[in-house]
Formats: sequence, C-alpha cells, structure tokens
Amino acid sequence: MRTTKYLLIGGGLASSQAAKILAAKDPGAPVTLVCGEPHLPYDRPPLSKEFLRGEKTRDELTYDPASFFHENNIAVLLGESVVKLDPNAKTATLESGETIHFEKALIATGGAPIRLTLPGSSLEGIHYLRRVDDALAIRAEAAPGKRAVVVGAGFIGMELAASLTRLGARVTVIEALPQIWARFLDATLAAHIRSYYEKKGISFLTGESVREFKGDTRVRKVVTNSGREIECDVVCVGVGIRPEVGIAQEAGLAVQNGIVVNERLQTSHPDIFAAGDAANYPDPIFGKRRRVEHWGFAEYTGQVAGLNMAGVEQTYDLLSYAWSDIFDLHIEFAGDDSEHDRVLVRGTLDAASFTVLYLKNDVLRAYFAVNTDSREFPALQKLIRQKTPLGGREAELRNPDFELNGLA
Repeated sequence: MRTTKYLLIGGGLASSQAAKILAAKDPGAPVTLVCGEPHLPYDRPPLSKEFLRGEKTRDELTYDPASFFHENNIAVLLGESVVKLDPNAKTATLESGETIHFEKALIATGGAPIRLTLPGSSLEGIHYLRRVDDALAIRAEAAPGKRAVVVGAGFIGMELAASLTRLGARVTVIEALPQIWARFLDATLAAHIRSYYEKKGISFLTGESVREFKGDTRVRKVVTNSGREIECDVVCVGVGIRPEVGIAQEAGLAVQNGIVVNERLQTSHPDIFAAGDAANYPDPIFGKRRRVEHWGFAEYTGQVAGLNMAGVEQTYDLLSYAWSDIFDLHIEFAGDDSEHDRVLVRGTLDAASFTVLYLKNDVLRAYFAVNTDSREFPALQKLIRQKTPLGGREAELRNPDFELNGLA
C-alpha cells in the first residue's frame, strides 16, 4: 500500500493549484497526484483556441515541468484513476488495483462531455473536445474547405466555430435553444454576437436539435429534428459537461449537482475536499449554491482547498468570472445573470467596445464586457459585491465616459 499525506484526485488546474499551495505551506510533506491522462497538468482553454489553431505547442500548455513535482516530493501517477474511495479507512483504490492511504484528499475530477446517443453517433469524424488529444484529432480534420458542423452554441461551441473558421473550414452551428450563448446573453446581445459571426461566414440553425448522423463508416450528414440535412466532413459536439462525481457518490459523500462542499471546500467528510467543475459550493455573494465550470473557479477553489488541507483557514470569497476570445473580440463575464429584471448597455452594441449590465431591483448582478478596458472591472465587481443601489443612475451607467468609481 502506498502512503501519502495529501492525495489529489484529478490532473487538472484545481489539483495543480492545490499541489503548489501544499508545497508552499507544508514543504516536504508527501503529496500524490493521480492524473487520468498521460500528461502533466496543462492549460485547457487554449484547446479550443490557440492550440487548436497551431499557435501554441503542447509544451506551452503544461503548467509546471516534471522537476517541480520531483523537487517538492509530489508523486504524479499519470494515466491512472481512482475507482474507489473509502472515507472511513482513508484509502483510495486505483484502476490498477493499487491502494493509497491518505490523511487528506481533494477530489478535483472535473467533468466529462455530454455525449449524444443518437443514430449514427458512433460514426468516425464526430468529436468532443475536453483533452489535448481531442484537439489534435479535430485539428487533423479541419483543413481549408472542409465542411464542419458544430453542435451547441455555448462557450466551447462558439470558440470552436471561430477557430475552425480561422483554419479555413466552412462552419454551421446548430443550437437547440432559440439563441446562442443562452446561459449568458439576453436576446438582443445574442443577436448582435450572432450577426458578428455570420459576417465571418458562419451559418446558424437555432431552435434546432440533432436527430441523427448519417454516413457509411464516417459522418457525412447531420439531420435535424425538422428534417434538414447538413452535409459535413467533420462534426464537433459541445453541449455541456457532467460533473464527474461517481467516486464521491459511491463513497457516501453528499452529491447534488456536483459534490457538495462548505465555504472551506470540505465535503460531508471533513478530511475530503472538492474543487473545480465537480464542486457545488455556497456562493456568499449571491446567497445560493452554485456549480461553475470555468478556469478561474478551478484555479481559486484549488488554492482554497489546498490552504485548508494544510491547516490555513480560508473561506470561499470569489466573484465568479469567465472569459473568451473569438476572432478579434475579447469577452469578460462576471457575476450571476440568472436572475435579472433589467439590461442596460454601457455604450452601444455597434461600438468597438461595450459592456452589458444585468440588474435586479436596481442592483448590479452581472456584466458581459466586449473589448472593454479592464480598468473598469474592479468598479463593476465592487458594485456587485456591495449590492449598491443604482436606481436613478441609469444615465451614468449607460455613459461609457462616466467613471464608475463614483458609484462604487
């Protein structure tokens, strides 16, 4: 049996950050990181952007070299996964059959792409993007002139559509909901972003879902529920992920839309923590439980979990955010726009940069910024955190020249 003080389950950003914290706060303590992929922890956002387009190399994705782990007494088990967790005995069983005894553990297993189970869904040429090898497979098929269909118009789908277009493919996006980016955009902003994409040559079918894929051994057509047939050479599916909670659930830990954690990222067992896409946490800013699937959240929760595992008390206090780069647009989103009763535009949608503000009861809940000067963000975040009443200040909010610090 292998023995370790800290066990990190999952080889993504959250585990990588926890490893760094543990190395700094408990130097020399044995740490074991179990990574399902044959690669050291690496940066995933470029997979749909710079790496897919060949602008970044595989080595440029890696967070830390092998020497970092060796020098800090961190054993990295590549190509391995935990199949069973026993909280009472504090043991984890690997797929290989090896058992690891730990004092404290972090579950940072992330999520797995939701896969379509439709006629023809096993045909060659249908891809899901989650890992570096997925990006390489897509890149190999995205030659100029190829016809690509992207299923899903969320963050991943829209990033893929932009990158495939830049690689020379002719792209059609199919989205089951009436608009693109439905989780983040109101109808007006969605129409604006869609128009921007269409000017780049990308076609959209919204309010349409996929009924089946047709082909011999390889996908040749995508058939929608309305009967439309789109000829294609390659398909990329991006319809969301499901949190990987299997080992937590089987171990008897509390699970509800993710692994339930408290403000210190502890699960229902005090010596087992969870972070990243798989964690369901109490958001102190919006007063409700949430599960977030973005890079900044994984980074932050990995750090908070690592601190608490090392005995440094730290509570969650992040205003969740996300970003994306599509063509020449840099997008920043922060807050929670799931509940709002008014939308204001700071500037105009036709301008080179603008910010969309989401309010509820005259309080800012979230913002969606396009090519906005980042110096504005601290003031916007402060308004959200402080729940500053903004009734009667609509003119200032809409005016891009007005200094927001005056409101915050």
